[in-house]
Amino acid sequence: MLKILQHFWSFILHPSDRKLITYHSDTYSKVFFTLFLFKVLILAIILPLEHLVQYLDPVFTKKSDTDEEAVIYMISAVVFAPLIEEAVFRYLLKYKKFYRFLISHNTYRRYYRWLVYSSVFLYGLAHLFNFENGNPLFYVLGALLVSSNLVDGFVFSFIRVRLGFVYSWTLYGIWNLFIFSLMGTIILLKNPVTSIHNAEIDLEINVSQFRDTSQTLFFVRETSDSLFNLNVRQYPLSQVIDSIYGAHRYQVDDKYIDIEMKSAKGYSKDSLLKLIKEDFTIEPNNP
Repeated sequence: MLKILQHFWSFILHPSDRKLITYHSDTYSKVFFTLFLFKVLILAIILPLEHLVQYLDPVFTKKSDTDEEAVIYMISAVVFAPLIEEAVFRYLLKYKKFYRFLISHNTYRRYYRWLVYSSVFLYGLAHLFNFENGNPLFYVLGALLVSSNLVDGFVFSFIRVRLGFVYSWTLYGIWNLFIFSLMGTIILLKNPVTSIHNAEIDLEINVSQFRDTSQTLFFVRETSDSLFNLNVRQYPLSQVIDSIYGAHRYQVDDKYIDIEMKSAKGYSKDSLLKLIKEDFTIEPNNP
């Protein structure tokens, strides 16, 4: 394992398009799973840094209005998205015969390092657009937000060059499956995210990893400044906040949520927002 990681580090410092020459039948599988475990280790290191960024300067994501049924979403994330991204960002990392009409192999190898570095940089930059934040500090801390993607860029490039395109595509798909399984487990363990039951209010909020629009429900009984009932199923939190507090007044790190809230005497909307903000990232929109 150590030799494989040393080989990977050498690739980062001095990229080359040489395919791995093997003398044992299990070499490819050892390289494949060593890099997978390396990614798990890096994820464990980077996640706290990303939480630090979220604390210093919150970033926001938006959920789709469309149906994100679990099976379709997983097929897309595990099969099609990795295939497209591998083709866009890493297909060119291996010299093909028809390239000779555009560039010689010697010239290709001379500038190969910059081809790899450019591929990794563009891959990380593309993932930065998953977040929303207009503050200058966001662009300073952006490298931390996509640091795991930059590492991924080198890992997938290494696998693509040394083992082949199918291996990098497969690793990407398995990694996405691992991440979604991990996220799903965390969500199950954390639910209900908010649970408050007292004389003034009964409130429970659960988060869903996916959305099924056939199950959506939005019912509210309110006055101008108070809520008596709020029943929400399978809605993005951002839409709930927009509906109650006015469109585009707040930025939200979006989640699919279910809310069960009732208050016999009415509960202040501002007080409810404070309760929700204890468990979700919600900030006023910049004017």
